[in-house]
Amino acid sequence: MQTSRKVMITRRRRRRVLEQKPKIFLYLLNFAIAVVAVIVAAILTVVLSGVGSAYAFYNSFAQQLPDPTAIETEQEDFETTKIYDRTGKTLLYEIFDPLRGDRSYIKLSEIPEFCRESTIILEDKNFYNNPGFDIEGITRAFVQNLRGERIQGGSSITQQLIKNILIAEEERTQLSYTRKIKEVILATEITRRFSKDQILEWYFNTNGYFNLAYGIDAAARVYFDKPASALSKAECAMLAAIPQNPFYNPIDNFDIAKNRQRITLNRMVEEGVLEPEEADQIYNEPIKVRQAEENRFDIIAPHFAVYVRKELERTPERYNITDPDQIYRGGLKVYTTLDLDLNNEAQRIAAGHIKQLLEEEHNASNACVVSIRPKTGEILAMVGSVDYWDEENDGNVNVCTADPGRQPGSSFKPFNYMTLFSQGVYNAATMVMDVRQSFPDDPNPPYVPENYDPTGQGKYHGPVRLRTALASSYNIPAVWALSKAGVKNVIATAHRMGITTLNADYYGLALTLGGGEVKPLDMAYAYSVWANLGVMAGQPVPEVDRRPGHRTLDPVAILRIEDKAGNIIYEYKQPTTEQIVDPALAYLMVDILSDNNARTPGFGANSVLKKDFEDRPIAAKTGTTNNFRDNWTVGFTPQLSTAVWVGNNNNEEMEDVTGLSGAAPIWHDVMLYYLKDQPVEEWQRPPGLVDVRVDSVSGLLPNEYTPATVTELFLEGTEPTQKDNVHQVFRINRENGKLATVYTPPEKVEERVYEVYPPVAADWVRENGIPQPPTEYDDSTGPAVNVGPVAIISPRPYEYIKGGQVITGNAKADNFQLYRVEVGQGLNPTEWWQLGSDHPNQVEGGQLEFWDTGSAQEGLYTLQLTVVKGDQSIERKAVQVTVDNTPPTVELINPEPDKIYVQEDDLWVNIQADAIDNLSMNRVEFFLDNQKIGESTVAPYTLRWNIVMTDTPILRQEAPITQTVAITQPDGTITTTGYITVSEVLTITQTITDPAELANWPADFAPEKWIGYQKVYSGGFSIISTTLGYTETHLLHVVAFDSAGNETKTEPIRIQVMHKKEEEKEEEAADESQGYLLPPIYRERAPFGWQRRVIPYG
Repeated sequence: MQTSRKVMITRRRRRRVLEQKPKIFLYLLNFAIAVVAVIVAAILTVVLSGVGSAYAFYNSFAQQLPDPTAIETEQEDFETTKIYDRTGKTLLYEIFDPLRGDRSYIKLSEIPEFCRESTIILEDKNFYNNPGFDIEGITRAFVQNLRGERIQGGSSITQQLIKNILIAEEERTQLSYTRKIKEVILATEITRRFSKDQILEWYFNTNGYFNLAYGIDAAARVYFDKPASALSKAECAMLAAIPQNPFYNPIDNFDIAKNRQRITLNRMVEEGVLEPEEADQIYNEPIKVRQAEENRFDIIAPHFAVYVRKELERTPERYNITDPDQIYRGGLKVYTTLDLDLNNEAQRIAAGHIKQLLEEEHNASNACVVSIRPKTGEILAMVGSVDYWDEENDGNVNVCTADPGRQPGSSFKPFNYMTLFSQGVYNAATMVMDVRQSFPDDPNPPYVPENYDPTGQGKYHGPVRLRTALASSYNIPAVWALSKAGVKNVIATAHRMGITTLNADYYGLALTLGGGEVKPLDMAYAYSVWANLGVMAGQPVPEVDRRPGHRTLDPVAILRIEDKAGNIIYEYKQPTTEQIVDPALAYLMVDILSDNNARTPGFGANSVLKKDFEDRPIAAKTGTTNNFRDNWTVGFTPQLSTAVWVGNNNNEEMEDVTGLSGAAPIWHDVMLYYLKDQPVEEWQRPPGLVDVRVDSVSGLLPNEYTPATVTELFLEGTEPTQKDNVHQVFRINRENGKLATVYTPPEKVEERVYEVYPPVAADWVRENGIPQPPTEYDDSTGPAVNVGPVAIISPRPYEYIKGGQVITGNAKADNFQLYRVEVGQGLNPTEWWQLGSDHPNQVEGGQLEFWDTGSAQEGLYTLQLTVVKGDQSIERKAVQVTVDNTPPTVELINPEPDKIYVQEDDLWVNIQADAIDNLSMNRVEFFLDNQKIGESTVAPYTLRWNIVMTDTPILRQEAPITQTVAITQPDGTITTTGYITVSEVLTITQTITDPAELANWPADFAPEKWIGYQKVYSGGFSIISTTLGYTETHLLHVVAFDSAGNETKTEPIRIQVMHKKEEEKEEEAADESQGYLLPPIYRERAPFGWQRRVIPYG
């Protein structure tokens, strides 16, 4: 294997051979070759006629070469770039020349050999052998230029050094042959005058590595927090690739930097410096990257200032900066969009509120605020955290822009509703049932959302119009809306409006509740589109950053840039605008988000979202994520769009902080401060909208029974045409409450209006006692539907029946002779068969016949009662019934067996069953520890059990508790009594595995030690109390019933409930916590009496 040391030795031998040759002729020869190549490349018409002319030409450029001292002192000829606020009066940040501001000059001997090798192979593999330039590279670049291809490479290490230090700034990016000739001649002369090691040393100390790191020592400290001499091979390989693509560095783009490291190692393998196995080993070495810091220099509004600097570095061409080095040494003056007064006030407000939340023990340590002017897209304020210098909480992280973003909670809902409204099928008046329901969410499991409720009970609101649902931020209607609009359609809307994240393909219905990360800057920008009635304003997205379906404009941070001579090289004179949303649709969204009446049911009439803005239209939306990890409030007026986030940078949960109590107070104060001296502006209503008075519940046109109406705003063509179908009138016999018939005396009939809701609301209607119309007809007078002299009373019409069915009814008539009961298949049978025989006796309200349906094919049948009179005339009555002897199938799909719940975090258990019947389902009943806790008649069948823990201590010597029970035989007779164990205490042991402990363990005893007790109850509930913690377990099962009464019971599953661990115990018990939660329960009945039993654990 060729080692690095052998490579260096080989190169030194080559140098000694070269040094023995007459140098001047060697250099003249090399120069002549270079000149010929350059002259051919430029298609020069003047051909040098001899070595003398070449030598004179050479000298004319060589005289420009400074002495060695000049190479070092030239670096000091610079002027810093200064970043100002929008007034130009306050210097926010001075970008010091990294060569001086962040560089330590080191000797070549201090640079690891592997760093030298990787850089040389990547940048100039013939460095030690070439005359200062790469003939092959120049020729290749020339050919590519002739072909019109993108030019790659061509500059040697020596040429790069010259370009960075000796070539004037204005020449560095010029694609001129004159500059190239100068580089070649200077490189030749530098190589003649100085050793290769000296040139390489200068190169390593002057090369740019991005993030204010010039020179390899500065790069080592910035990226890896160590001197260059301590760099590992893996770190060297990663640094070597940065100069070619500076933005692909481990701080800003670690994944790409890792890929570039792989490329470097592959090149070293190709050159024979490494074996493939060595390259793989180096690639797999872990690398710890230091996060960037800006506290090396004085800075005002640090998050915004750094954001501006990175904007300049990332897209210099956007700002007409031809040489990235201008950013550091060009003396630029950058005038930004920042309203420093607003930014300072936002910083003060955010820091003060976070301090208050911490004092009130809400565990909220950070906030970010970003404000944008909607009409221009200018960023007026950007507070990335409450304290940039707070290292403990990563204060230097700009939460406003950091990847991948934060979950927005309900502040994402407006994208969902606007997408739905844009499709023209549903409108702001559409009624949706805010009741517990399950939504298909393929390929994810069915999704059962819950509303936020401070009590933790998840309140349901029944019928709500979409306007109220959005303004009051109800979760279940939002999921319904997303299921109708389509997840991909909503994401497409968000992308067009400015959201740059949400680019994965795994989002489900939880997206509408904030189940994907977004950036506060993007949210403020997207909301500004609504504030500007659908128009996005800003600067064009650079071509290289454009993505299909995403926004084409960016928010603006820079107003003007001047060079050091005062010339304006960039100026944002007026915004580029694009109509992203139809003005009428945008106005509708603004109207809803600023509707305080619609917001009142969810937030109250005088919430912080409206307080102090009574005379000014203002729109806002809050957001809160699961377990209070993120709080949001995003809102706007025509003059300002502001997004506020509150949370912890480490994603730790806050304590009882919502978007309304966490982020909204900051948003309120920032908006109030900015608007205090601003005139009141209102949104001008565009064409394409109509006002229609609708039923306040159904959102449809009023009918004659509509109790209340509201005026709603509609996009033209989406207004309702159907009349209210919720408020329906029924004729009732006031005495018995049954449906009146034509035979009910008129004086007993009254009309009652009922609210009739869709079937999905059946459980909510029942649980809330909403009066519903009766289903039975009045049979108190005259022949009703199923009464009269000849009538089948049971089974009822269209009833589902099973097994043996007793048929009851009336069979009476004058001149009665007999009656018979027949049955036929279908609605209008063509064939009948008789049940039993003819019956000569009359029956009134008694049994007519018995039908064993067990052998009958399942399906619809018609039962027919025929009464034959003496004159052979007949009277018939028939009812249709459905035979169903097949029980339903049912599966408990949530929760999973042995799932662990933490009472303080989970609050409730979502129990969901998948029940299907071959004909008709009736209901599913839910049982906890063999006690019924509820039922559901709406598929998919769900129930929420609010977690309650008993926290019962276990008495160690507690004897079993038994109870006498009666034993019932299948025929219903009670023959004897028996005993069941109501509760029993078991001992839990743990197998000893520690060799030291086993060595001292008595040989006569099993290697097990006591760790606690378990109390088991007959219904399935148990308590586990061990040295590892306290847990309560429950058994869940469901019973499904079809409409015929067939039933199926699921096998019980166990769930476990525990308290949240104390923080100081979490790490200590982390490895053991799963073990004690799942103890196997072994029960054995003793031959007599009670004995304490042992449960082995582990």
